[in-house]
Amino acid sequence: MQDAISEILAKKLTESQLTVAEQQQLDAWLQDPANAGEYAEVVRLWDAAGKVSYEMKVDVDAEWEQFKQLTQPRIVRHRFAWVAAMAASVALLIGIFTFRNSTQTDIFKYVSANATEMVVLPDSSVVWLNKNSQIAYKYNDLTKTRTVALIGEAMFNVRHTGDDFVVKTPQHVFTKVLGTSFNLKAPAKAKNVDLSVVEGKVAFGSRKNNTVVTKGQSASFDCRSNTVTPSDTLDNNAIAWHTGVFNYNNKPLSQISAQLGTYLGTKITLPADSRNVNYTGYFDHPTPESVAEIIATAMNWDYKVTDSEIVFSERK
Repeated sequence: MQDAISEILAKKLTESQLTVAEQQQLDAWLQDPANAGEYAEVVRLWDAAGKVSYEMKVDVDAEWEQFKQLTQPRIVRHRFAWVAAMAASVALLIGIFTFRNSTQTDIFKYVSANATEMVVLPDSSVVWLNKNSQIAYKYNDLTKTRTVALIGEAMFNVRHTGDDFVVKTPQHVFTKVLGTSFNLKAPAKAKNVDLSVVEGKVAFGSRKNNTVVTKGQSASFDCRSNTVTPSDTLDNNAIAWHTGVFNYNNKPLSQISAQLGTYLGTKITLPADSRNVNYTGYFDHPTPESVAEIIATAMNWDYKVTDSEIVFSERK
């Protein structure tokens, strides 16, 4: 079991795509707080080695400077020797830090680049960030509150500690939970904030207008009308960026191509007369080549794949 997890973690850290079974095994393994805590240190060492960057800072520059002068590296022992060996030289230089300022508030900030990233928060909650997203985590020891500010999209697996866990977005929409798993989509300038609950239940909406959303349900908050629209169904494609599995049943091909294009980071161009064309199909960790071949075969189209675009055309 440990060898299998080590292989999955190695793939995850090196940005290799996991299979559905591997992702499910990793999610289950991270449910154990001890495992999540262990992985938190592993991923921070890896981040320090140059995979991604993260920062922790306080609101007052003087306090931050004082904190940096007082902080000392500490020794970390890992069950995953292969990671420790790879990052040992970096660990000796930078250490792993936890910040607490004079008001007993912890702050942790993480920004993803042009790739999805998994982050383990200081409370051992696990967050998967979609591309070009960011979170800031703050724990207040006086009020026993965990607060996360999100810009972009993220899948949360919240550890139950007894303390409130609240996610806020730029639209002033909040999601309040104790222990659950949910996906929240809130780009900075979006007019809607979308929620999908995989496990547990959450309160979702604004301070004056919110509703409880439970496992297998979804909801959308309209920022213009300040209203919440709940749904008793869960669109698995809403979290396909995280699972890598897309399943469409008679959906407009224009919507499908837009979603797959975002996932792949590739522009998808359809023939001019395909606006009313629907498609039924299944994609498991798709690549530009596999998407092009599958759709072209089903629609009897020709296609061309470049580094930045998939272009479909009517077959002559």
